[in-house]
Amino acid sequence: MMIEDVQKLMDRETQYTAMLAMEEAVGNSSRLFGKDGAPVPDFFKNYHKASEIWTFVDGLVAQFPQLAKKVQIGTSYQSQPLYVIVISSNKATKNIYLEGGIHAREWVAHTTVLFLMWNLMSGYGSDASITTLVDNFNFHINPIVNPDGYDWTWTRDRMWRKTRSPNSGSSCIGTDPNRNWDDHWCEQGASRDPCSDSYCGKSAFSEKEVKAVADYCLKVGNVVGFIDFHSYSQLWMQPYGWTSAHPKDYDDQRRAGLDAVAAIKASHGLTYREGSIYTIIYPASGSSADWGYDTAKTKYPYGVELRDTGTYGFLLPATQIIPCGEEILAAIKAWCAYIAAH
Repeated sequence: MMIEDVQKLMDRETQYTAMLAMEEAVGNSSRLFGKDGAPVPDFFKNYHKASEIWTFVDGLVAQFPQLAKKVQIGTSYQSQPLYVIVISSNKATKNIYLEGGIHAREWVAHTTVLFLMWNLMSGYGSDASITTLVDNFNFHINPIVNPDGYDWTWTRDRMWRKTRSPNSGSSCIGTDPNRNWDDHWCEQGASRDPCSDSYCGKSAFSEKEVKAVADYCLKVGNVVGFIDFHSYSQLWMQPYGWTSAHPKDYDDQRRAGLDAVAAIKASHGLTYREGSIYTIIYPASGSSADWGYDTAKTKYPYGVELRDTGTYGFLLPATQIIPCGEEILAAIKAWCAYIAAH
């Protein structure tokens, strides 16, 4: 038993969201845009529904048209568009892919990816470290991998994890999209029970959302770094998930990961553990990081579990969005610096 009263945390989250909405209405202000129409950092004071996220993203892309573009990569089971935001100064040949929200209930993953996106755009040309990052790599950022599931967490079930596609012969809905990649699909660490939160699906890449990301990464090519952001546990995890054996690039991957967790520690003092998925969390076959390494030939693929270690779990207070984003931005800078040097 880690959290005795999950409902209490959900109620607190709902009350906080309502309070901010009331302040916005009374003050006739916006959490999305400033007076000049540009996106503002106040956006990160709270979690947001998908419609607000895309309004914010569209505002960013409109503000930085020479640096960013919004690319549709497919549609979800419920026909929602799937988007990747490409941030490029047209000076780099190497690509970095970052995604959040493959598991619907992990809200801080969505906001962290958005925080990175906002900083990469707003800091380019004014912040030397950000400018170097964007000049060295093209960033491809997917803030809502699983939009159907994410909507469900706002309307029906805050703890929903999977997609929303039906399963033939079962009343249980959804597949775990991070057990659905075509890499040692449905071996240990995945379930064939459609009612399980770790259900691997009827086949590898049965989920449109997962297949769209895989196709996009292969089409882009030269993806040297891949991170799938999750919550929670404060872990920086490298391949493999399906076996305790190490890939041939394990040592390089580990050194890059250790640089990242050291940057996190220096930022806000939090400790993230680094290691393989199989070793430091649990076996997980059919995962994005394993597919990224084996099929996309990405040398530096990771799954990152964000804050916290169990006090709040999936219900991390919104007051931690910005510090979490800041420490992960520091980690991305260190991680990319290692990749650039190696």
